[in-house]
Amino acid sequence: MKKRFLPLFFLISFSMFAQLEVRYANGTDENPRWIQLMYSDTPDVGKVTEAYTKYYQTHPFVKNKHTQYYKRWLRSISRTTALPSKEYLKATSKSVKSSSSWVPRGPFDFDIDAASRSYAPGAAHIYCVEQSLSNADVIYAGTATAGLWRSNDKGENWFCLSKSLPISAVYSLEIDPNNENIIYFSGGGTLYKSSNGGASFTNIGSGEFNSGIEIKEIMIHNGKLWVASNQGLYYSSNSGNSFSQKMSGKWLEMEVHPTNNQVIYAVKENTSTTAFYKSTNNGSSFTEYSNGWPSPNSGDEQKRTEIAVSAASPNKVVALCTGAANGGSGLYGIYVSEDQGVNWEFKCCGPQPGGPASTLNINMMGWQDDGSDDGGQYYYDLALAVNPNNANIIHVGGVNHWISTNGGDSFTCPAKWSHPEKNEYIHADIHDIRYF
Repeated sequence: MKKRFLPLFFLISFSMFAQLEVRYANGTDENPRWIQLMYSDTPDVGKVTEAYTKYYQTHPFVKNKHTQYYKRWLRSISRTTALPSKEYLKATSKSVKSSSSWVPRGPFDFDIDAASRSYAPGAAHIYCVEQSLSNADVIYAGTATAGLWRSNDKGENWFCLSKSLPISAVYSLEIDPNNENIIYFSGGGTLYKSSNGGASFTNIGSGEFNSGIEIKEIMIHNGKLWVASNQGLYYSSNSGNSFSQKMSGKWLEMEVHPTNNQVIYAVKENTSTTAFYKSTNNGSSFTEYSNGWPSPNSGDEQKRTEIAVSAASPNKVVALCTGAANGGSGLYGIYVSEDQGVNWEFKCCGPQPGGPASTLNINMMGWQDDGSDDGGQYYYDLALAVNPNNANIIHVGGVNHWISTNGGDSFTCPAKWSHPEKNEYIHADIHDIRYF
């Protein structure tokens, strides 16, 4: 169940990615700073992009091997999903099972203010957050490197629940709508359940799921526990004791019609495209609807889509689609359906899906607040939400936060990820946007 009331954004800090091709030599210190940063041992994509932009604001653009590598480097980052390696999961599992005892040696204090003084302030790396429907004081958060956390006072104080588990990243979670102490979450290629508020956990679904399952979404609706994963779309009718596969393939996203609880939406990833599915019988069967849905040309791709709905316009479905098409990468397009996903219309941005980024064809997945740069991390961080009281207000998250107040016809970025001095600043890399 997904009922949201007030906007709350959950963000992460920039992550470092290994370059996916052989790079050029750094050369001399006479190279512009952006080149030196890009070829450093641990390049920070935010700092490199910022330096690149500043350099070409005062220098004429000249195409060379470094600018070409910069473009390919950004593309390689865009296709990175930043999942933990099998070696890492094996090592963490072994360390948890070890009988060795540990004694804390510090540090026991840190400079809280330091996180607010960097070029991109922030100290959180959060993938997912859910608030209990039965007790609004209780919130759970899944982080990228520190496991699962709980707050009993609406986020004022937090404590870690997963110290005994061989996991660090929590990608998805769900709370039972009738009991804030029953939770489900995914981490380390495993689906976990707790019936006592996180005091202990059990591994569920091991009989049906293969090891290393990537769970993109967990949803409880009408007494069924749904799991959207890279191994199929599953459901459980007995609180996770057993699961049945409803659909095969890779599934990315699920949503429920705001006023008709028999209607469920889902998004599937195919080889180079995504597909939209709808059920009108509480998940007993699903039908694909493709009229107006993204259809990339040969050689292009559209492999990530987020969908969102609003109680203010119950039959409306908004889709945020990303990929690489028509000579550009990042935002593929904003699509809107007014009839529960039967028909779709391309709304934004520019004259066609994808295309080279410019101020007239903005790429909301890039690093610039005017949308003029190509690429982004569009297969890694992506978020979408529609205001439950005004369906014309749409929030998009990638590296930056973007807002539309006219139903998706146009968008603006209130504050760039590296402009913390602005009142509406949001830290870079947005994985989730929720209305609570």
